[in-house]
Amino acid sequence: MVEATPSHNGEMWIQTWEVVELTEQEIADKQAEYVAFISQLIVNKTQKRLDEFAKTRNYDGILSACTYAVSDVPKFKAEGLYCVQMRDATWATLYTIMGEVTAQTRSMPSSFEDIEGDLPTLTWPV
Repeated sequence: MVEATPSHNGEMWIQTWEVVELTEQEIADKQAEYVAFISQLIVNKTQKRLDEFAKTRNYDGILSACTYAVSDVPKFKAEGLYCVQMRDATWATLYTIMGEVTAQTRSMPSSFEDIEGDLPTLTWPV
């Protein structure tokens, strides 16, 4: 739909819309825009999920937590190593999912929630 010229009925303005046919190229372009938008949304929410997990132990985010993998303090080192493992497993899983979508062996998710359950569970070891 495209916006058409508004009309006035004597009392108020009325917005009108016109339905137009898209070419195959325009449809393909709009689909590509949608895929790019959803992909970026999923990547951003995946990063936020990792950062929120690290913050549960008072790290600034997953990157900060991962730097502690080389700490001399055993507790911090263990947490840092665990964050590296969870970060790597999460991104590897997400890129596998994205590869399946690209190969058309998996349908395109419409939201982060469609794939969140497939990502590794983020829980701290006891």
